[in-house]
Amino acid sequence: MGNTSKLVRLITNIDLRRRLLLRSCLSGAVFVSLFSAPFGHAAADTRSYVFSWFYMATYSQDGDCPDGLNDSIEQHFRKVLAQLGKSQPEIEALVKAIPGSMYVTLGDRGRIDGKPVSPYLYPTSVPDPQIKTLKGKVGYGFDLDGKDGPDDFVDPDSGAHGVDNQLYRVMGCFVPQRAFPPDRPGYPTAAWDMPRDAMPAWLLEVTGDDLSKDGDVTVGIYQATAPVMRSTDGAPIPDTTFRVSGDRRSYNVVHGQLRNGVVTTEKFTFNMLGDVFYEPEFHITDARVRLALKPDGTARGILGGYEDWRRIYSSYASGGVFNEAVVSLDVPGIYYALKRMADAYPDSKTGENAAISAAYTIEAVPAFIVHDEKTAAAGVPTQNLPR
Repeated sequence: MGNTSKLVRLITNIDLRRRLLLRSCLSGAVFVSLFSAPFGHAAADTRSYVFSWFYMATYSQDGDCPDGLNDSIEQHFRKVLAQLGKSQPEIEALVKAIPGSMYVTLGDRGRIDGKPVSPYLYPTSVPDPQIKTLKGKVGYGFDLDGKDGPDDFVDPDSGAHGVDNQLYRVMGCFVPQRAFPPDRPGYPTAAWDMPRDAMPAWLLEVTGDDLSKDGDVTVGIYQATAPVMRSTDGAPIPDTTFRVSGDRRSYNVVHGQLRNGVVTTEKFTFNMLGDVFYEPEFHITDARVRLALKPDGTARGILGGYEDWRRIYSSYASGGVFNEAVVSLDVPGIYYALKRMADAYPDSKTGENAAISAAYTIEAVPAFIVHDEKTAAAGVPTQNLPR
C-alpha cells in the first residue's frame, strides 16, 4: 500500500512538472508570433490565462452604508404602489401576489403627458428615488485624476490613496451587489455565470524577458473564438487551448512593469465584447491594470478607468422589470445616481460629466493561447487603433 501511494505521488509530480514545462514552452512559442512584428523582438517568457471572473470590484464592509441598504423587493414595490396612488387594500392585495403582480405595474409606471411608459426606456418619467449610495473609504481601483478628494477610496491591496471608483459608490448599497472579501456578490456571480457557455472566452497574456524578475512586460487581453470549457463546479478547466479571435473590438495590447510579482500597466483604452445578458460591450478609457501573478499559476487583479455611464445604465435597463422584481434593484434610481455621480469627461455644451470612474476585478486560470497571422498583424497597442 505504501509503495502504491509513493508511485501515485511520483506520477502526479511528474505530470505536474510536464504540464508546467509544456505550458511555458507552448505559451512562449505561441506568443512569439504576436509580438515579433509590433514590438521588434521575440518574447522570451509568457504566462497565458483565461478569465474566470470579471465584474465590478467590491469591498463591502460593516458601516459603509450608514444611511442603510436599499429597499428589498417588497419595500420597493410598496413605495411604487403608493406613488401610483393605490389604496392600502390594493397595495396589500398586490403585495401578496408578488412577483407576478410586479411585472406590469413596475414595467409601465413611468408617466409622460399622463400616459404610462417604460421607466427603463424613459427613466426620467419617474421621480428620482434617491437610492442610498456607499460612503465607505476602502475600495479597489486607481487614482485616475491625480487628486485625493472626499469621495475617493484607499485601495486595500496597493494602499494607494485618491482611488476613483464612483460606480462602486452607486451600486455598493444594493444587497445583491454586496460581498465581504473574498466572497463574490450574488447577482454579479449569476450575471457572469449565465453567458459562460455561449459567450467567447476572454484571454490574458503577460510576456517579458524573464517573468521571475522585475522588468518591462507586455499585457494582452483578447476575446477567444470559443467559450470556456467548465468543470463540475462551473469554473473554467485550466490548461485549455484557445484561439484568439482577432476582432479589434476585443483586442488590447499595452506595455507594463513587473515589480515583486505584480504587473502594472500604462494607460490604454480597453475594448471588449461581452454578452447581452451581462454587458454587451466594454469601452473603458484611461484604463490601467494591476495584476498579481500567483505562484499557483493563477492571476488576480484590477482593471480601472472611466466608462460612459449611459452604457452602464443600459446594461441594467435591458434587464427591465426582472432586475427590480427578482434582483431587487431600482433601475431608474441607478440612472439618476450614475448621472449625478459621474466624475469625468464633461460635455462641452451642458457641462455634465459623460463618464464615471469604475474598477473591475480580474481572476484568471492558466490556459494555452494560439495566435494566427491575422491576429499577429493586428497586434498593435489598443490606444493606437482607430476608434
